[in-house]
Amino acid sequence: MNKGFENVKGTYDYLPEKQIIREKIKTVLQSVFIKYGFAPVETPIICMYDLLASKYSEGADILNEMYKLSDQGQRKLGLRYDLTITFSKLISSNPNITLPFKRYEIGKVYRDGPVKLGRNREFTQCDVDVVGVKSMMAEAEYMMMTTEAYKKLGIDIEIEFNNRKLLSGIIMMTLGNISDDVLRKSIMLIDKFAKLTRKELVVEFEKMGISEDKLEELFEILNLDYGSLKERLSKSDSELISEGLSEIDELYAYLAGSKALENMKFAPYLARGIDIYTGTVWEIFVKGRKVANQDFNLSIGGGGRYDKIITTFIDDGNEYPAVGMSFGLDVIYEILVLKDTDKKVSTVDLYVIPFGTSVESFNFVSKLRDAGVKVDIDKSDKKLKKSMNYANKMNIPFVIVLGEDEVASNTVKIKDMDAGTESSFSLDDIEGIKKYIEN
Repeated sequence: MNKGFENVKGTYDYLPEKQIIREKIKTVLQSVFIKYGFAPVETPIICMYDLLASKYSEGADILNEMYKLSDQGQRKLGLRYDLTITFSKLISSNPNITLPFKRYEIGKVYRDGPVKLGRNREFTQCDVDVVGVKSMMAEAEYMMMTTEAYKKLGIDIEIEFNNRKLLSGIIMMTLGNISDDVLRKSIMLIDKFAKLTRKELVVEFEKMGISEDKLEELFEILNLDYGSLKERLSKSDSELISEGLSEIDELYAYLAGSKALENMKFAPYLARGIDIYTGTVWEIFVKGRKVANQDFNLSIGGGGRYDKIITTFIDDGNEYPAVGMSFGLDVIYEILVLKDTDKKVSTVDLYVIPFGTSVESFNFVSKLRDAGVKVDIDKSDKKLKKSMNYANKMNIPFVIVLGEDEVASNTVKIKDMDAGTESSFSLDDIEGIKKYIEN
């Protein structure tokens, strides 16, 4: 192949057997988003560089992974790396939007980062955000929506969650008088608490000038469940700790008795980055961290509360509290492929093969389509065996061969390609054929 025709590393072509699965994921998520009151929007892929750079501190990894470009006017531009930044711009550019505003967007984003399973350079995000809600009812709704969405996709999940106020308060209480810079670096490091060994964590903290003896209480607290942690911190005079605990209690209260709560696990070390989130944060993982007996430790979604970004964007003296999350389409796709739940997929349910009856077959197919049947017709005049092989390769579940005898008797046989069985119907029984295929 000509090297210029190769895909850029981390970008892929998806043929129908793959894209059908991806479209199914989008359809399922979209139906759940709409059920929970989120409306669709679309934002530009190409953005002003200053917009994209405004979300993170200088030197952040995400800015180094941004695809940068310029137009003919030599304006500095970039490709969006997520959908949150363009959502923030959307709100700030439309001051007449009625709050609270709930939106979902499914679109491509780009990051020039490492490529591995579930992590591409061009990938699709499925985001849902709400702006204008301070209540923890918003987070509770996200937990319920998340549980329902993954259940419909056939994926058992575990939701790890935490509160950034609580985590910041714990760090300042245990490490003493530290600068804002050390606090941010500590949060970023603690976010890796479940992935690094104690020794590795100590080494990294020592690089920040924090000795091992100061870490004992911090590590101990980060290993506690919520009940024990709350009891341990009950006498703390930290305002951040108090607010964090109060918000978690409120979240638990809204979710009491719900199915969502059964999937949730408190993770006091979870941070989800260093600059964005101001309250509740969560990450979604496959339950047991295994898919089809293979280890699968990747996050398949996540989100949190970010009350400052849009407020800073608009800067009109008002607050614009926001909560949002992203469902990782690419990593969900990898899970469904590993589970092999959609091995046989097709865009049509029925294939009609004319056998000397092109006109009659075409009219028959037209009637089926008018009734809502997803049907295609063989237009190639291939031999019957080749036409049947085509239907099999395309994973089409049902086939009708319509010959002169069938037209004369006004009767057709539908072949179930999986079972190998046949069922007879009148050519005029369009509704009967439809019900048979759908069932």
